[in-house]
Amino acid sequence: MSQTIKNLEERVLANIVRAEITEEDDGGATYVFATSSEASIKPFVSEGTEKIHRVKNTILASLRYEDILLGYEINLVNNTFCPELLALIDGGTVEYDEAGNFVSYAAPVVGTVTERKNLTISLYTEELDCDGETLEYIKFTFKHAKGKPVEYSIKDGEFFVPELTLRSRAKTGESSVAVEALTTLN
Repeated sequence: MSQTIKNLEERVLANIVRAEITEEDDGGATYVFATSSEASIKPFVSEGTEKIHRVKNTILASLRYEDILLGYEINLVNNTFCPELLALIDGGTVEYDEAGNFVSYAAPVVGTVTERKNLTISLYTEELDCDGETLEYIKFTFKHAKGKPVEYSIKDGEFFVPELTLRSRAKTGESSVAVEALTTLN
């Protein structure tokens, strides 16, 4: 029996050149920012089980259920204070004055359920050539994400760096992540 050998197409990806968060409701806005320095993307699975039917020193059968992917948890490290992003992810509200200047941000009220919007998260990275030139961009898209309370730390001598966590859950029949190659950033 002959075996097929296939050379894999390998790409060298680096950086987060752009992040987008789009509100999925009708007329929802898209928020674009280039200040993210790190994205941790972890699968969220319903873990399968295995039940072994064993009699003394003999295994007679196994009932095996595989792990099933439900979506991803995305932890996005941003490098600036952006009240709109806090409100979008955390579910709070931002207040501006008549001139459009930031006045305040209020997180959701403690002890109450926070209605967070469904969001689509798109992260763009770049494929680089050996001379450092960008060959193309690779876009990762996660639909139906909902934010979680924002985590941040404030330290003397350090910059404010919030961590934005979202949990993406694909609907029945949808892919959990879409990855596409782009020649330009729109």
